[in-house]
Amino acid sequence: MTSYALLFKGGLRTSELTREYTNRFVEWAGRVAPGRAQGNRFRQEGRVVSPKGVGIMHFGSDTVGGYLVVEADGYEKVIEIAKNCPILENNGTVEIREIVPAGG
Repeated sequence: MTSYALLFKGGLRTSELTREYTNRFVEWAGRVAPGRAQGNRFRQEGRVVSPKGVGIMHFGSDTVGGYLVVEADGYEKVIEIAKNCPILENNGTVEIREIVPAGG
C-alpha cells in the first residue's frame, strides 16, 4: 500500500458550511482513512512568502483548505476514493499526491 495526500481546494467558505455537509465530509473521511489521523482543515487566511516579500493569502478556488492521508494500491484506487469526496459537490477539487517516505 502507498500513502497519498488528498489536498482539498476551493469548495465552500467556512461561513457557508452546514452541519449536514460537515457531517457527511467527516463520515466520508472516516470511511476512506479509518483508524488514522484524518488530516486537518486550514484557516482561510494565511501568509505567502516569496522573493518579493510576505503577502496575505486569502481563500480562493486554488487554495488548499485541508488535507487527508489515505492508503491505496495505486493512483486508480485513490482516484476512486477522491471521486466520492463531498467537496466536489461545491465546485471544489481534490489534488492527489503520492507521499515519499523520508529518505526515499
